Amino acid sequence: MNNIQTRIARAVETTRRVVPGYFESTLDQRAGLSEKAAGSIYEGLSESQLERKLLTADWEEYSHEAVLPECVAYKAIIPGRLGIVELSQLPADAVVTLDDRKGTGKVSAVVEGVRGEEVDFTVLILGPEQGEEVVYTFHPGDPVRSSQVQAQPGMHGRQVTVAEALDMGLTTAKIV
Repeated sequence: MNNIQTRIARAVETTRRVVPGYFESTLDQRAGLSEKAAGSIYEGLSESQLERKLLTADWEEYSHEAVLPECVAYKAIIPGRLGIVELSQLPADAVVTLDDRKGTGKVSAVVEGVRGEEVDFTVLILGPEQGEEVVYTFHPGDPVRSSQVQAQPGMHGRQVTVAEALDMGLTTAKIV
């Protein structure tokens, strides 16, 4: 294992300890064979296959304007399919569902649709949580600014129009 692989493996274990269930939920969301797949995904991979790819990939440091200053990002050749759409590109009366499938206390929008193009790389982002370095996220393609709002009781699973989602401050939706 090289230094970056070691750092990522340590962050995965720390995530499992500090934020129980979060890393597994992220794998569920990204693994194309998972029933919980949403947004940008890895078609044809199970959660365990995806985790193995992440832990054995040849990662390199990566910078992008959407990565928060307190975070560090890495890039590796792991292909996947993009699955994000700008809400402004959808009709104002189209319906999206508010979703907190990772249990973060924040909701994002999901919408049924056809995923976008395949890209040949993955970005993994590490950041601080309770004074330790954890995996914030990983996904095919370049990062985008987070589009989520604080969840209120009963928001998860609620359907709203695109216009309502935009008024809440959401800007993108994950394709399911």
